Amino acid sequence: MRYVKLILPVLILIFAITSCKKTGVSSMKNAAIDTEVLIHEIKFNAPIQYVVTSVSGDTLKMIYYENVSLFIPPNGLNLSYALHLTQDFSGSLLKNFNYNAYDQYGDYTYDWADDNLNNVTKTITDTTINGTAMKNITVERPFIFSKVYNNAQLATAEKDSVNTVTTDKISFSSFAYFGKDYPATTTSTSVLYLSLK
Repeated sequence: MRYVKLILPVLILIFAITSCKKTGVSSMKNAAIDTEVLIHEIKFNAPIQYVVTSVSGDTLKMIYYENVSLFIPPNGLNLSYALHLTQDFSGSLLKNFNYNAYDQYGDYTYDWADDNLNNVTKTITDTTINGTAMKNITVERPFIFSKVYNNAQLATAEKDSVNTVTTDKISFSSFAYFGKDYPATTTSTSVLYLSLK
């Protein structure tokens, strides 16, 4: 009986040590997953976005010049089948208008812009952020919003109203795809409406 009292604490100690080792192995697997996600993490540079407004006859035209830079580690870009970029106009009055965009072949698309950057004209350059090598993917493309009014006076009045708006925002979301979708990064930026005389 005396031996049983000695063996029981020893067994409890062995069980506790073994459990701790299993927990340590599990956290190392999580660290590897975090590294994979980290190299696919996208950072944004989205300065103020510009919309140029004009009236032609009874039509209000607003040309939005998208200008966004995405930054991703070189390994993340190399280990990606595609990078995706979407725009959200719901925080701006642009949501009330239809638009045309251009595809990579120069053809118009209606109320749709390709979010797969493999199909979008872009520039890719090398850069460094805080001592870390990154790829800078810059996307610049026009979205042509328009609306037909009953007459030129109404179109002009709407243009003048649009140009007074100073609180609009456009939001962006971007993620990498490499056999799966990696977590998306989002940002938003201000819109400045400018009148073309």
